[in-house]
Amino acid sequence: MSLATLCSLAGVPMPAGDRDDGRSGRGGGGAAAAPPAGPVGGFPGMPPMGGMPPMPVPGGVPGMPENHQMQQNLNDYYTRMWSSYAMQQQSDKMKAAQMPTGPAFDKEALARLAERAAQAPPEPPAQPPAYEEQPAPAPPAHAEQSDHAPKASDATSSLEAEVARLRAENERLRAGTSQMSQSPPPAAPTAPAALSSTSMASSAAGMGPGQSMGMTINQQKRVADVTLKGFLNPRAMEAQKPQKDDESVQKMLERLQGNVEQTKHAVELNQEQMKARAAQMRASGQAMGAWSPEVGLNAFREDLRTRADFEFEALTSRMQSATEPADMDNIAREVLIRFSSFNPQQVVELLQKLDGASGLQHHQGGDFLAEMSRLVVPRLKEFSSSQFTSLTSTFASWSSEARADSRKRGGRFVEFSKAFFNAAAQEMSVRLMTFAPHELNCCLAAFVSVGFSDHKFFASVSRAALARHSSFAPVQLTALLAILSEMRLVHGDLFNAAAGFLTTRAKELRPVDIIRVLRSFSKCNMQHQGLCKAVSDEVVSRTRDPKTAGSFKAEDLCEISWALMVLNHYHEGIFRTMFQYLEKTPTIAADALLQLYECHLALQAEYSDQYKRYQIDPDLADTLEDHYKDYRKDERRCSEKQRNDVASALKSLVDGSVHVNHRTSSGLLVDVAALRKRSSTDGFVHVDLDSNVTTVRALDQEDPAQALVTEGAVALRRRLIQKAGLRLVTVRESDWRDLDDSKDKRRFLRSLLSALGDVLE
Repeated sequence: MSLATLCSLAGVPMPAGDRDDGRSGRGGGGAAAAPPAGPVGGFPGMPPMGGMPPMPVPGGVPGMPENHQMQQNLNDYYTRMWSSYAMQQQSDKMKAAQMPTGPAFDKEALARLAERAAQAPPEPPAQPPAYEEQPAPAPPAHAEQSDHAPKASDATSSLEAEVARLRAENERLRAGTSQMSQSPPPAAPTAPAALSSTSMASSAAGMGPGQSMGMTINQQKRVADVTLKGFLNPRAMEAQKPQKDDESVQKMLERLQGNVEQTKHAVELNQEQMKARAAQMRASGQAMGAWSPEVGLNAFREDLRTRADFEFEALTSRMQSATEPADMDNIAREVLIRFSSFNPQQVVELLQKLDGASGLQHHQGGDFLAEMSRLVVPRLKEFSSSQFTSLTSTFASWSSEARADSRKRGGRFVEFSKAFFNAAAQEMSVRLMTFAPHELNCCLAAFVSVGFSDHKFFASVSRAALARHSSFAPVQLTALLAILSEMRLVHGDLFNAAAGFLTTRAKELRPVDIIRVLRSFSKCNMQHQGLCKAVSDEVVSRTRDPKTAGSFKAEDLCEISWALMVLNHYHEGIFRTMFQYLEKTPTIAADALLQLYECHLALQAEYSDQYKRYQIDPDLADTLEDHYKDYRKDERRCSEKQRNDVASALKSLVDGSVHVNHRTSSGLLVDVAALRKRSSTDGFVHVDLDSNVTTVRALDQEDPAQALVTEGAVALRRRLIQKAGLRLVTVRESDWRDLDDSKDKRRFLRSLLSALGDVLE
């Protein structure tokens, strides 16, 4: 179908610009000009904005293969459209003849409206009553705008600029480098609604909106409803796309605005808290005369907390206040999930605050604490020395409670607790030199409290302490020696170096430290005359000074004197002071009287000439002996089975009565004794067994024969028995256990007794 045929069907002259030289004058109709054409529409088949129907697309639809059936459908479609267009033109001319002449609209008013729309979103105009029954369809968002309306690209650029501004402001607030603006960001600009093609066509034809609305609405519906086969409705697509874009931009602006407000509120809150705390500390510091820039700096550092810090504090608060099983389940699950995100300091605080949450400690029979132990072990390298010390102390207290009440905490926690201390010992051995003296003592006390007894670990600790013993305070060095002695461990070089160090600084020792250091040396049987003399002189000087006369009690002086006897050191001033304090004290503890009696026996046996000048009365000595026999019972110094086995072997070798746990005439106890008669008090052969409770292990000795040192109290008792003229041999329990049959045991015991002389048959 040609253009001339279409023009003839429409009843309009053919446009002059479309006539070619060969067809001029044949299209008929003279040289009448066609109606002015407006901007071309966006899709083929849609009415153009100027009022003229679209021209058929020559050659088919671009991008589609040539199809004769489709071309025929397009021709029919354009034929119907041009026919309706001709009818519309005739109706418009008839109505225009009845309308008053004059301009169809005020251009200046439209310009003012467009300028106002560019500044603020336009308010929806009130619709005339004539359109209430028949509402107009929503105009497409991408329709062509008038020359006076703002362009969509300007609105988009303004939106992008606003988004960029909000993002930059949000980043500055998060970094804390700028002040938050007090004015809220302007609302997102809204592009003015585009005029519909029908309204523009009516305006171009010189008709008012009321005159052409009824016809154009029906025509627009018919055109909009026309959808070609294989195509989507382009008008529906055009109407939905900008709506989604506007909604997404609006949501993004709202989200950015919310982030800005939250950041602004958080910054203002932190600044107010910092100012209030600084003012409070400044006021309190000025009142106490202790304000300094360091105090203000510490207060500022305390306030530099992040969101994770506040969340951690909230978690610990809920953890301590949880009482319901469901709450404890949720908190325990949250702690285990977030444990890897906690920094070392937070882990330490979390474990410390678990002491106040008894419900979580016993949660699921101690499985929660077992999981905490399992999670802490791989992260031991992250903790500093102070944090490491706090960890070991916390787990030591939990382990002690678990052993005291095994019903509430199962074996799973005990198993993981052992794994923790094994891993902690390995980690601590690597960096012993980084621990402060008090941290080293705290860690060792924790290991001792759980029964940890790895000799290699304690040997490495002793070597590290020996290398830096001069950096220890006297109190710290004394505590270290007391911990080792409680574990029945001794390092000869460390004890000797510590004795030399403490000799020069004895005045700095507290009364409890003096007793502690003498107890440690006496238990490990480490004799050092210089230390004993320095400590004795210090004790005597303090007892004679009226200001410090009450530093020591009678029981303390009894223990100090007994320790000096164990270390084989004689100091007459100490013994005389002890007896003076005993005369003034109405009652004495039973253990102190036991030590006093052994001290009396030692002075009589080894320092009889000096002791004659101030020795106690014989009646008092007899009273002390009776008290000693009543209260010094069998202490299970060895196993009952080993003691009976030695007694059987001795009975087969000697002629006499054999007794176990025999008490001599002086009241001292021995493990096995052979008596000539049953009524005899002292035997002719006495056997003592060395076991783990009567010996101390030397950490600086590799030879097993030299690694065991006899405990000081046992050594004093054996020395007194030998001073009384009794024959005594010692059997090491480990050696006796290695013997297989009774024949080997008798042969081994015979070899020991042969050194005593004619005691055998």
